[in-house]
Amino acid sequence: MSRRQILGKLLKNISPAMYTSSILFTYCTSSDKPSTNKKIQFEPLDMKKLTHEYMIKQSILDAVNSATQTLTVTFMAITDLSIEYRALLNKLISLLEETLTYNVNDEHWDLILKLRNEMYNKKEKLVKLSDSMEDVYKMAIAAHQLSSLYDMENLSNTLLQRIDDAKCKVKAEADSNKQLEHAYWRMQGQCIEGSKERTEKQ
Repeated sequence: MSRRQILGKLLKNISPAMYTSSILFTYCTSSDKPSTNKKIQFEPLDMKKLTHEYMIKQSILDAVNSATQTLTVTFMAITDLSIEYRALLNKLISLLEETLTYNVNDEHWDLILKLRNEMYNKKEKLVKLSDSMEDVYKMAIAAHQLSSLYDMENLSNTLLQRIDDAKCKVKAEADSNKQLEHAYWRMQGQCIEGSKERTEKQ
């Protein structure tokens, strides 16, 4: 195979990745940070610049952008699901409060049961997403370490900031979920006690 054919195949494989990476990184980079594309400028390929180090750095750039995108998408999924989960908890708390004040009918209890099942399903999905987020962190940290190893400091620091931001935000969502869960359990406990008292009076 001639040098021209080899170069043609490499260009075919690399160029789309470079294009995709620049789009993703533009989306993920903070406005107050220098652009990674300014830090690492990949000029049009020629045989002299087609080195192992060049190829490794390009692969690292793709890995960082892939990790950043996965980090962002997973966090967004956790956030959206947490909002839906808390909405169900709030509805359940309100419905349970009504059982302490009024003699509710069977339809009311059926609705509580339905929402409770939905809430448990959301909780199960949240646990699964939270577990997968741990693997996403590992992937992002590996990409961060690689970029640092190859002196791509701006890229490395930006990704590290993304990881820290995601961890803080995921923790905030988890804390909000737990706080509302405790309120739900307290209300459920009051309903159980109220039910016992009514039974004893009868």
